[in-house]
Amino acid sequence: MILKRFRWFLLLALLVPALLAVPARADAVTDSIGVYIGYFGWTEDQYVEKASYTWQQLDDAYGGALDTHEAVYSYYNGSRTYLARGRGFYLRDLLEYAGVDLGSIASIDFFTKDQTVGAYRSFTKGALFDTQRYYFPNLAVNEDTGALYAYDGSGDLWSGASAVEPMLALEDYTEWDAVGSEFEKTADPSLYSTASRFHLFFGQSAPDEIGTSSAAKYVYKILITFAGTPVLSQTETNLELKVGSDHTLAVSVVAEDDLLNDYVKSHITWKSSDESVVKVDGSGRLTVVGPGDAVVTASFGSSSAATNVHVGADETAETTAGTGTGTGNGTGTGAGMGAGTGTVTGTGTETAAPASSSAGETAASSSAQEPIGKDETSSADETKRGVYLLAPSALSGSAQAGQTGGEAMGEGSRQLVLQTPETRSYALPAAICLCLAAALGFLFGVIRYKKQR
Repeated sequence: MILKRFRWFLLLALLVPALLAVPARADAVTDSIGVYIGYFGWTEDQYVEKASYTWQQLDDAYGGALDTHEAVYSYYNGSRTYLARGRGFYLRDLLEYAGVDLGSIASIDFFTKDQTVGAYRSFTKGALFDTQRYYFPNLAVNEDTGALYAYDGSGDLWSGASAVEPMLALEDYTEWDAVGSEFEKTADPSLYSTASRFHLFFGQSAPDEIGTSSAAKYVYKILITFAGTPVLSQTETNLELKVGSDHTLAVSVVAEDDLLNDYVKSHITWKSSDESVVKVDGSGRLTVVGPGDAVVTASFGSSSAATNVHVGADETAETTAGTGTGTGNGTGTGAGMGAGTGTVTGTGTETAAPASSSAGETAASSSAQEPIGKDETSSADETKRGVYLLAPSALSGSAQAGQTGGEAMGEGSRQLVLQTPETRSYALPAAICLCLAAALGFLFGVIRYKKQR
């Protein structure tokens, strides 16, 4: 019984480490790689995916788009050498194939599956592409001191050095504490493994450059950071608008890539300096609220563009009434059943009637002396003039009525008399018709009487 329990314990002891190790390695192997683009100051999730490929789409041995190469790379970590031989595609070719402008790159970050937070390794464009990098086959290390020396005894660490390009290996073989010239003899392609795909190799800029740990395994994402920042500009920098109107602003974006143009446009922040004058929504649409001046700003990160908006006062037509006082003599006459004249000397007040009143409304509401005057006032010495409408009833009653109508008129005023329409009499024609009808009836009766007899 004890032996049986011990056997199960031993089996579990062997399986647990294996179960813990296998998933980690399986998960680390990458089958695809993505290229993302952005600018300094952006967070990782703001970078825009430029392209993504499976390894088969890139490996020319399987009909992929990129030429693959075989090369040997040397490294030094300060006390040991590290040699690698790999088959893969040049990083430069991958970025150009993805449509990235190499001349605009500021830095490159490599993300690996065995690094859970942030980039595993970052390079400036100058360090990775603009600095010539080499493979040094003559490097050897003193096991006791860790110091470098020339393996061939010449004392020249640069002996046999050859230029190399940064590569992402699809398959590779690596070895510690090896000398390049000897490593090349044993590192046969039959030893290649895809377990570290995609494996970054970039060589050394000098024999004593320390960078072994930067040879990143399991690369699955590359962030390309461009120099500078997107440039925003408004097509309209000054606007004159009216209250109650609306208008949509258009912003142009100049970035290093069309995808970045679209991303920036969709993430622009709009702001009005005075929302009592004009409001703006997330798409740049303006709503004019009231008169005044405001600045509408479109911004993204450290870039911005502004438009000055002026809103004038609401201009509406206004009808005003004016009053005036004048002194003068006025005379009024009227014709009708009676006639009268009147003369008066004194002062009077004229009140302007709204210009919009119709003639019919004025006539219907006028009293015997209702004035309609102008809404203008000239100097204090100018004689005020008016037009007076006199209803026939004010003139037809008696001479006193005509005199009363004339007393309200100022000097220089004019009199308009509204005549009563003539009333036609139809009594005489009706009487004639009746007489003719009676005569015809009588004549018809006489004739009928005679025929009966």
